[in-house]
Amino acid sequence: MRHTYSLDHFALLVSNLERSVAFYTDILGFTPIERTGSANVAWLTIGGLDTIHLIEGDFGATHLTKDTHFALRIDDLDAFVADISAKGVTFYDWPGNTGQTGTRRDGFRQAYVQDPDGYWIEINDHTRPGIWG
Repeated sequence: MRHTYSLDHFALLVSNLERSVAFYTDILGFTPIERTGSANVAWLTIGGLDTIHLIEGDFGATHLTKDTHFALRIDDLDAFVADISAKGVTFYDWPGNTGQTGTRRDGFRQAYVQDPDGYWIEINDHTRPGIWG
């Protein structure tokens, strides 16, 4: 039997919950969901039913590289880049050039930012089917 999947949420271990919530709300524009339960947990909505789950804890053993990232699509990459630049947030292309966007093999443009703990986030304009090559 073939199943149909869609994103529900993803969870990130963070070293400082309030700092991470501020980044994801102030910089990326996610919306906090009312907290219930543990004080070291925050939920934010990305849009629709898609959410991010931030969990404050011991971040010491966490190893991050750009290869391990999550990606979000956006309608207007140029507007996004202008917005985060105005907020003083550095962005990169895949090779690591500061202030540059790149183009994926399938023709879609992308930029990378890092959150306060160093998680890499790809923002791209993949809003229609593409061809992988």
